[in-house]
Amino acid sequence: MEYIVLEPLVSKNAALNQSIIERKSKITPEEEKLILHEAEGSFTGFIVKQPISLQQQESMLNFGKFDLSFKLKILMKHLTHTEEQQEQRVLKFWFINNDKKEHLTCSNMFFRNLFKQDFPRDYFSFLLRIMQMIKALKSITRVKVEIEKIGKPQPLGSQFLSIANKITSSVMHLKSELIEEIGQKDPKQFEMIISGKILEFLERSFPNPMSIEELANLTHADHELVYKLLCNLLDRDLVKFYDDGASWVRKFAHVHDQHDFYEVQQQPVLPDFQKPTIAIITVNYYEKLAVDAMMTEKITFYRRKPEGESNVYTIGLIGNHRVVSTKLPLLNKDSRSAKITSGNTTTRLLGIFDQIEHVFLVGCAGAVPNYSDFGRHLRRGDIVVSVPDLSDTSEEDFIYGQFEITKSQRGFQYSTKSWLPKSPDLYRIVQTIQKSYEPQSEQMYPWETYINEAVEILTSKELDCRRPVEDKLLFTFDDKNVIEVDHPTDSSGSFNRREYGYPVLKFGRIASGEALTKNDGLRNLLSEENGILCFDTGMDQVMESIEGNRKDSFIIIRSISDYSDGTTTKEWQPYAAICAAAFAKTIISALPTV
Repeated sequence: MEYIVLEPLVSKNAALNQSIIERKSKITPEEEKLILHEAEGSFTGFIVKQPISLQQQESMLNFGKFDLSFKLKILMKHLTHTEEQQEQRVLKFWFINNDKKEHLTCSNMFFRNLFKQDFPRDYFSFLLRIMQMIKALKSITRVKVEIEKIGKPQPLGSQFLSIANKITSSVMHLKSELIEEIGQKDPKQFEMIISGKILEFLERSFPNPMSIEELANLTHADHELVYKLLCNLLDRDLVKFYDDGASWVRKFAHVHDQHDFYEVQQQPVLPDFQKPTIAIITVNYYEKLAVDAMMTEKITFYRRKPEGESNVYTIGLIGNHRVVSTKLPLLNKDSRSAKITSGNTTTRLLGIFDQIEHVFLVGCAGAVPNYSDFGRHLRRGDIVVSVPDLSDTSEEDFIYGQFEITKSQRGFQYSTKSWLPKSPDLYRIVQTIQKSYEPQSEQMYPWETYINEAVEILTSKELDCRRPVEDKLLFTFDDKNVIEVDHPTDSSGSFNRREYGYPVLKFGRIASGEALTKNDGLRNLLSEENGILCFDTGMDQVMESIEGNRKDSFIIIRSISDYSDGTTTKEWQPYAAICAAAFAKTIISALPTV
């Protein structure tokens, strides 16, 4: 019989709880005397022993160095009292064999199960979950758990102090109760947050205008305050109004990238030599800015409709190819009407510009993290390119999938709609890049040069497009408790591109699924089964339109801005958008000219 044995360790530090959880094939008579509890039923074989004293630990715990370790920081509001508590939990692993690859695979499975939706809140439930996983994962022989209370959380609202001067500070994820609480303590801070929300709603809605009433309803603020804050944004040259202030739109301009901008009733008919052959579709305001920064000789046409769908098209050159870029409205991104609008906008784009041969979907996405394997882990700023298996002729291969999740008595079930381009033209170029790409190489790649150029073009007093410093891997459970996980590190000592401010390039599948962005455990499981690297905001109607318009050559390029779907926070969006656009420019520049 196999036993999973929990042995608490006495500690000098009252704030530190330590335990050893070990797999054993037998229990000696001496150990039987130390048993406090032996479980039955579904937990048969689980044993809790008496705490090991400090004197006994030196002689009894001679295990040698652990094989892997992970550190978690948890901000938790306990059920029994109102104060938030910050804890650090360190897990150290010992494995049966020396297979490093198996260590990484097994520990990643361990963490995927640990971060289920029902993350264990209290100390004993956390240990019980670990005991269950050690029983299931036969490669693990021992885990040491260290849980320590550390410091105090930051004061309420302190992370938003700079929002007035930083338009990439995200406030969309703040709950209304928290905003109301901040408003009661600091009215000025409250106005800063509402101003940030107004700007984000206008950016998501762009190119569609929004009324003061719509903005007031979405921000839960009164009309007078919304109008006052819009006027402040107008003074900062960030917004523009129409119809005597009845409708407002995010201003589409930036300091160092001035070009001709025309407001039109109908899209002008272009002569054949000016017609674009490549379309680039974005959904995020900063994605559109980034793509346009890659162009030369450009011109923008904006067709505003007070009711209905407005359109914005920027036409210019990338390399020797004429391209057109557009932005889809992102407001209410998960609603059916918004998805239909995206499909209609795509169909209109491909109808107006009828010589399009290649379609690029370029922008931000949320990574599926790998908690243990540095080589497979994705971080903010990294680039993901959707690639098919060119040697695979089966219909099962795909580059983009839409997951629909349903819950039944047997658990979660999912169905997938997937897409695969018929033309391999773009992927032959990607394959050439993939073969020569070495992430540990110190050479400068073309897209990295394009990134530097675009950051310099777009960065201004109001917009910082430089690579942010902070990249915390955070997960929320129970809607209010937060876990911070350390990123896996590279122990090889090789050149690390990220340390020098450049993205790592990955090739694989991309997907979307509204339910999956809200359930980390389910998303991680399906990603593992289907080889998904990242998730975006749901482009199924866009893909349907591309397919329906018989565009056989398309590609999706994403850069990581968060660990959800690429829309949850703004801080990394400008830089990530530039990274994705830079790689798109690399592919387009390599296309042969006709």
